Amino acid sequence: MRYTLFYDKAESESRLELLSFRLSMYIDAMEIFSEKAVLASEAKHIILCISDEQLKAILPALVNTSKTIALLPHPENRSVCTGLGIDFNLDKAIEHLISMPDPIAVDLFFCNDRPIFNNVVIGESFQLATSKSIREMRFIERIKTSIKSLVRLRPFGLKIITGKDKEIKTAVSGIVVVQHGKSSLLSRLMIEDSFVNDGKFHAFLISPRSFSGLLTFALQSWYKRYKLPPYGAHIKTDHLILEGQRPFEFTEDGIPLSANKLEFKTKRKALQIIPGFHLKEHSTEGSSESIYKVNALPKGETVAMLTEKRLPLIEHASTEEFKDLFQVLRENAKTKGTFLALMILSTLLATFGLFANSTPVVIGAMILAPLMSPIIALSMGALRQDTRLTIDSINTILAGLGFSLLCAIFVTWLVPLYGANEEIMSRTRPNLLDLGIAVVSGIAGAYAHAREEVAKTLAGVAIAVALVPPLAVAGIGIGQLDWEIFFGASLLLFTNLGGMVLAGSLTFLFLGFSPFTLAKKGVIISFIVVLILTVPLGFGFYRMMYENNIVQQLESWEEDHIIIKDVSVQRTKPLVISLKLVADHTLSDEEIETFKTDLEKRLKQEVQVEITVAVLR
Repeated sequence: MRYTLFYDKAESESRLELLSFRLSMYIDAMEIFSEKAVLASEAKHIILCISDEQLKAILPALVNTSKTIALLPHPENRSVCTGLGIDFNLDKAIEHLISMPDPIAVDLFFCNDRPIFNNVVIGESFQLATSKSIREMRFIERIKTSIKSLVRLRPFGLKIITGKDKEIKTAVSGIVVVQHGKSSLLSRLMIEDSFVNDGKFHAFLISPRSFSGLLTFALQSWYKRYKLPPYGAHIKTDHLILEGQRPFEFTEDGIPLSANKLEFKTKRKALQIIPGFHLKEHSTEGSSESIYKVNALPKGETVAMLTEKRLPLIEHASTEEFKDLFQVLRENAKTKGTFLALMILSTLLATFGLFANSTPVVIGAMILAPLMSPIIALSMGALRQDTRLTIDSINTILAGLGFSLLCAIFVTWLVPLYGANEEIMSRTRPNLLDLGIAVVSGIAGAYAHAREEVAKTLAGVAIAVALVPPLAVAGIGIGQLDWEIFFGASLLLFTNLGGMVLAGSLTFLFLGFSPFTLAKKGVIISFIVVLILTVPLGFGFYRMMYENNIVQQLESWEEDHIIIKDVSVQRTKPLVISLKLVADHTLSDEEIETFKTDLEKRLKQEVQVEITVAVLR
């Protein structure tokens, strides 16, 4: 096969000498490139070593002609080399050419009637069109790329008209359009069944609803396999029109331009091309089926919300989510007979279980309790400053707590048991760990209500764990006139209630059910209440740490072959410790007194000791 070589008149002497030397056996002539010279040439096989812009000018004129075209790398034709798999190294590209690969019929891809070799990038595509894989970048480069993209990111309104004449009105932040599965980094990473001669091209659209969602995907893309984000769309077609509400910036094979309408189309098998080395394995036809994965694109009111303002920090809930959730919460906030009945039954069950020192029975009461619903409704009412929802929720919660407290007191009067067992005492000394339980419970409850796919019964169990048992213990304290038990359990009850309301409100805020300007008053009030309650909880946590430190010191101590076991702190002021001494003989009063003296020296304070002695035989 003999060629005529057309080269750029600005080509260097050294490159021309290399071309002449390496291709001397395969070319009949070397001519300076001009459109007129190429079209007037009678050569059936031509080699073009020219820039991308020169190729864009001549290739449309060569459509459906009998000429076979080979391309060689040029300092300014990286786009066509990328699109047709031509090696950027001139020597390697020549070696491949003289190996005489068979020509293939390839499609020619157009944007506004201009050929596209690599891609068209509209708006800010974030990481979808980076020149090299984000995973290959150094850490600092990744940070810079991400920050630049975030600063420039701004959704814009767009009308999409597909090859099916289907019209979609949406908002996007960025679009990348490529011809086939080997035409760019993006397509190589994300497209498999797509080739240079299947008559189709691909459009990838991203429409993040929030900075948090965008950052989540960006962080995941650093270490996971590249894929389309959950807020992305993919269209594979042979004709596509994009119309903006205002002119938008875009790049065409790296050249910056501006327009408010772009029309993409392909001419199938328009040119006979000698494929590049990296494209030869894909010379067979691929699937010609169209793809329209556009469900993730925003529609309706969401479009206006995204285009009127800058991208929000967190994703705002849709109108349907608002409507459905508010109907549920308003219904849950109402005081109903079934709610009161379940509250009474769960408290009765918890009270009997506490007296029986039975953990399984107490857990059963937790499952039965219906307190989740009005508490989550109160979280939303406080968040959105909804007076009706807030008042209804508070009335329902107070009614449930009031009736349940009376039932716990009544059971305490009926049961002829006095004193406090382990189940009761464990709920009279609250600390910051209990607040953590309340916060997690509130998050779980709010999230379960906002997401239908989450089982709400799981959140109900989590919330009931934090409320029903201390409520029953508070009733036991009143019934036995033990105010230490009552105040301890009440503190735990209201701490957990406040923590759950605050956590639920923050969860709804994060999920986009209220703008911060509306939510800040309710959130601040809830935060202040919880902050006040954390003062006694902090003292409780300090006391727990103090007691745990004493136990750790004594359980690791052995005195004259006397083994210390089952250490527990009964009181802190004065310090009262209960423990068991295990020895190989009966301990005398002098030995016990000596042990007490050594104990006080070890703890550096006076101690009252409750000692049980066990003798090994």
